[in-house]
Amino acid sequence: MTQSPNQGTRYVDTPAELRALCEILGECDRLAIDTEFIRERSFAPKLELVQVATPEGLIAVIDYAKLAGRAGDPFAEILTNPKILKIFHAADQDLEILLGLTDARIEPVFDTQIAAGLIGFGAKQSYGALVEATQGFRLAKGEAMTDWSIRPLTAAQLSYAMDDVRYLLAVYERLLTDLDQRGRLAWAYQETNVLQDSITATLGLRTDPRTCYQRVKGRGGLDGQQLAALRELAAWRENEAQRRDRPRGSVLKDELLVEIARRRPKHPSQLKNLRGIQPRDLDRSGDELVAAVTKALALPRSEYPNPEAPLPVPDEQTLALTDLLQAVVHSVAARESVAASMLATNGELQRLADAFRRGEPCQDLPVLSGWRGSLVGNDLLAVLEGRSVVAWNPETHSLVVASRAALAPALSESPV
Repeated sequence: MTQSPNQGTRYVDTPAELRALCEILGECDRLAIDTEFIRERSFAPKLELVQVATPEGLIAVIDYAKLAGRAGDPFAEILTNPKILKIFHAADQDLEILLGLTDARIEPVFDTQIAAGLIGFGAKQSYGALVEATQGFRLAKGEAMTDWSIRPLTAAQLSYAMDDVRYLLAVYERLLTDLDQRGRLAWAYQETNVLQDSITATLGLRTDPRTCYQRVKGRGGLDGQQLAALRELAAWRENEAQRRDRPRGSVLKDELLVEIARRRPKHPSQLKNLRGIQPRDLDRSGDELVAAVTKALALPRSEYPNPEAPLPVPDEQTLALTDLLQAVVHSVAARESVAASMLATNGELQRLADAFRRGEPCQDLPVLSGWRGSLVGNDLLAVLEGRSVVAWNPETHSLVVASRAALAPALSESPV
């Protein structure tokens, strides 16, 4: 295990060094973790580095490009150890990458970006901004665009990588205190679990080539037969991208898959006029693309995917009601020091407004359940049902949501 000039840092690039490091990590109750990876040039993201910091001040960089993901990886056991809390910032991509080591859910996990949004630091706060806000100093950005696949790594690169976990435990402790004081610690773990579920669902769609079409952008509006064609085309692209070890989009972009499915060509020559498809693509894959479409066209109608129901086009009253609900969300977000985007999206509020106007049930919307329901959902329902009013308070220069009786004096002076 190579010891850097700073006795609290280590660079690990052999199996023996990794085993020795993991013996230390296995004694910790919490760890700060980050990853560096490259996903622009290959079918699957390639893990380059894992950075980890312990409460005792040890910071290690594990060079997975040299370790080459050997079987029986002891760090995988650390990641799945239920007694060790794994702390990340913006954990989604890190968890996706690390699932390649574990093949199992990584738990327990704490995401400082999620936690920050729950106590007033804003949604999607960057790690650097959060370090500056909680620790009082600014991180260097000199290696932000570095190519992590090139070896040897420079001292500047290693220092930059270590900084990504060097202060993460201190940030966690600050957020933990604030969350605990506000009674919101459970919210942070709930949201992280939702994130984990989303990652699992996304990877599940990618694992089965027959479901890959569900992740193709722009498929809305295709009928059942066209969706069947898209399903075959997306499965072909998935297998081809994996065979070539190339990103999916470099084999064929989503918009081209959708357009081919829409046109359902019966001969490669019918693909020539498609904007964005290159002659070399036709020479290499034209016959296979047509074969995928032909396979779909031969299916009985009963085997077509079901087209997605189009969202209703909102009228002006629904849009106005959506804006009013958005005002309620922002008012509550300001009052409770929570990022408004973590409470509800505009699309979700539009669905709520539309469902309420149609007299349809809407209790399954996230904004009306769990901690969101208690924080803002009840206010939204009270406004929709006319039990509460949204008004501007000229004294506090803020929107308020309150019962009609409570706001009666103010309403006579300054209604919204």
